[in-house]
Amino acid sequence: MACTLVPINLHNPAEYAELQAQRVRCGWDAEDTKILAWREKQDRNLKSFFWITLPAQSPPGEHAGNQADEKRTIRAGHISLDAYADPPDPELACADKSILTIQSFFILPEYRVMDLVEGMASQEPWGSPACRFVTVNAISRRYFYEDWPEKLALWETWADNLPVMCNVDWYSRRGYVHWKTEPRYREQSKSGEEIIILADFLRKPITR
Repeated sequence: MACTLVPINLHNPAEYAELQAQRVRCGWDAEDTKILAWREKQDRNLKSFFWITLPAQSPPGEHAGNQADEKRTIRAGHISLDAYADPPDPELACADKSILTIQSFFILPEYRVMDLVEGMASQEPWGSPACRFVTVNAISRRYFYEDWPEKLALWETWADNLPVMCNVDWYSRRGYVHWKTEPRYREQSKSGEEIIILADFLRKPITR
């Protein structure tokens, strides 16, 4: 089943509400402040934000040739190709689009869209012919393969919603190469102390 990427219009209340509902399911960045900040980045041409869409299946009993059905799609998730990072990091993303980062990625299980968004990195208006790298960052693989006090405190905090897989390993299998690990995200432990989460940074050269 082929998927396509369709630009998200966060000025449309229905699309805004649907994105927020998907972010709630994702478990991250569902607040209005975050989504409005994304909309502002879109307006400044720094965030190319897409629905991941799939063709709708015909319900039993409907004619396969129904043209109205052919036009229906399912929004299976969302993904963005961005010319900014927060906090800023010129090795992760640049406003001139020479380096773009994939962010705000959520998809219902097992749908593949990374090939599509990587291909768009060198295509205007979403990306730029000058783009050299696509980058990603994710919670460090150390949390999956090592034990240390901060990791144990974080896992205790996330006990009801632990990560089910190491995203860094998945990106690595797609050809992304690790180049640094840095403290990046903040979380509050159950005891009220701040935990600084390590992130692994990976990048993949654009091939033409």
